[in-house]
Amino acid sequence: MLDINKQEMKYSQSGQRVFIPQTDENGDIVYEGYKDSDGNFVPYLDSEGNKIPKGEEIEGFSEPTTFKANISNKLSEALVKEFGIDDSTSYCQLVTDKGYLPLKAGDVVWKRSEVKRTDDGLVDSETADYIVKGVADEGLTTDLFLLRKNIK
Repeated sequence: MLDINKQEMKYSQSGQRVFIPQTDENGDIVYEGYKDSDGNFVPYLDSEGNKIPKGEEIEGFSEPTTFKANISNKLSEALVKEFGIDDSTSYCQLVTDKGYLPLKAGDVVWKRSEVKRTDDGLVDSETADYIVKGVADEGLTTDLFLLRKNIK
């Protein structure tokens, strides 16, 4: 594919495990640890010598990754047939070399908008420009991704 036609974008994958650290009333991260005999707090350390924060893992979106690909408002016949799209006004397609992107349905893509974060510091998928609705990866040399425009 011609590199001159590729546009820079970012993607974030859904279904990722994201750690939310627990914070105290001042907004500081709370760490796992114990009090020594003098009453001083001693944090537990991981194998690399870093303090271990308290918190929980939740399902969210991965950190955005920058990539370049061809994006078009004109849907290919393969996508129209495979996904039965009648009205292509709210859809577009992303075309990449085979195996270049690990996208699946539910992942999100930013083209023009800025990636924003929630109050917890997580990636806010609502700020994405597109949502991946389908993948046509049966081609020999290219993968096609059906993207739906995210109405904000």
